[in-house]
Amino acid sequence: MIIRRVLNNNVVDALDDSLQEVIVFGKGLGFRSKPGERVDQSLVEKVFRLEDDAASRHFASIVDSIPAEILTATADLVARARAELSAKISDSLYASLADHFVFAVQRARDGGDFTVPLAVEVRRYYPSEYAFAKSAVAELNSRLDVNLPEEEATSIALHVINAQVGGAADSAARLMELTHSILDIVRLHFGLHYDDANSSYLRFVTHVRFFAQRVLLGETVQRDDAELLRILTEQKPAAFSSVDKVDAFVKRSHGHAMSASEKVYLGLHIANFL
Repeated sequence: MIIRRVLNNNVVDALDDSLQEVIVFGKGLGFRSKPGERVDQSLVEKVFRLEDDAASRHFASIVDSIPAEILTATADLVARARAELSAKISDSLYASLADHFVFAVQRARDGGDFTVPLAVEVRRYYPSEYAFAKSAVAELNSRLDVNLPEEEATSIALHVINAQVGGAADSAARLMELTHSILDIVRLHFGLHYDDANSSYLRFVTHVRFFAQRVLLGETVQRDDAELLRILTEQKPAAFSSVDKVDAFVKRSHGHAMSASEKVYLGLHIANFL
């Protein structure tokens, strides 16, 4: 690896052997180092490989203010999130989590308040992200010798959710709002009382989450399912009547016209728990 910039005594911006930009951390790694020199591999502790240029620049701009132990904890937790969670996670998570951890740890040591909005929604709609976040709190408490409360799991989960939908500060809130609206349309259409213990309902919620994410990202699933939609609509008219309401809502609120494939999958999930 060749050094591009020295960010501080412990962190350098470098190019790896494939000419990919990386942020490299190691105690004393940047001390007396200069651009163009090779990285001393014996000092390397963590390598942050960020494919997104904007995320890399943001991370490089804040890394000087992040304590070493938080940098390493962040790298390990991002790697774990990518391994354990099914959704693709943006490089923006490195900067957002590291920056958040600095303030969370300081707040915990100062005895500050950890009240976080959306706690109920996160636990209900994002159980995997919330479970990961709870384990992250326990890991941080052990590694950093701090006492972060369980409520901190909601904040960590929100950062992970944001990193799944583009990294905007309000992405998670907008995604949960849209998910909740679609679930409400179906619930009111049938006069249902949702059962969180029903596996078919939980699969339906997961499907709606990913559909809502695509709506917010402006993506559409397009396959040749028009004939299948016609057949299923005839076979399961009750389930697919509610799909038309969802289609009208997302078209009105987000300019998203549901494809035949999207209608097929949503209708089948609804039919499974009716």
